[in-house]
Amino acid sequence: MITLEDLQHAITQRVHHYNQNDFALAKRSTYTIALLDSQNHILAEDIVSPFNVPRQNVSAMDGYSIAIDSNLDENTVIEIVGESQAGSPFTGKLMAGQGIRIFTGAVVPNDGDTVIMQENTNFAQIRESIDKSQAYDITLTQAAQVDDNIRKQGEEIEVGEVVLQAGKRLNPADISLLANLGVAAVSVYQPFKVGVMATGDELVAVGQPLESLAHIYNSNTPTLKTLLSGLPISIQDYGIIPDNLEQTVTTVTQAMQE
Repeated sequence: MITLEDLQHAITQRVHHYNQNDFALAKRSTYTIALLDSQNHILAEDIVSPFNVPRQNVSAMDGYSIAIDSNLDENTVIEIVGESQAGSPFTGKLMAGQGIRIFTGAVVPNDGDTVIMQENTNFAQIRESIDKSQAYDITLTQAAQVDDNIRKQGEEIEVGEVVLQAGKRLNPADISLLANLGVAAVSVYQPFKVGVMATGDELVAVGQPLESLAHIYNSNTPTLKTLLSGLPISIQDYGIIPDNLEQTVTTVTQAMQE
């Protein structure tokens, strides 16, 4: 009798041979599917990022973006002359000694090179008196360094970078990534077709009456179909086949042809 380990090895070897020789990925047909419908499908081509992520320097904190060549020592006074919010960047110019109010995810101005957390300023003491329509001063309560709290352009993904490779089974995290890159549809391989059948004179389909004490319900088919449902395959149920060689051969032949 074959051992469990030998059986597992034989199956693994057969699947490997099938994937590499009998039905390699390059031989499989593909089609395009909407991103939101692509979970569990297998990518048929590499996905390349069309842009940098972040697309430009953005703030990692709520605080203040400080102009290039500014003094970043403790107790330095910085003139705040504008604001940058996510989706609404600051469009003016900054000079040394100036800065803008900035929020997490907002664009850092080209002439800014540091973001100071609001907790490292006297913001808490002056917030009630701030008039955003006018320039105002803040004081650094802790020294900062150039590039502090900035997510650099392309820091996470660079333009042209392969983010997902062909052959990848798509999961929710992959779909989130592709949505972040503006990918609306992907090329995937046609799913495998898997036939499921149960054999035995004693088996009865769930929902049908047990007409004899020798009968039992077919639990294998529901179990297998449930286990397979999360895979990138289509399932064909060939029902319950009685203990009859001719019918078994006929059904198996039909399944192989389909």
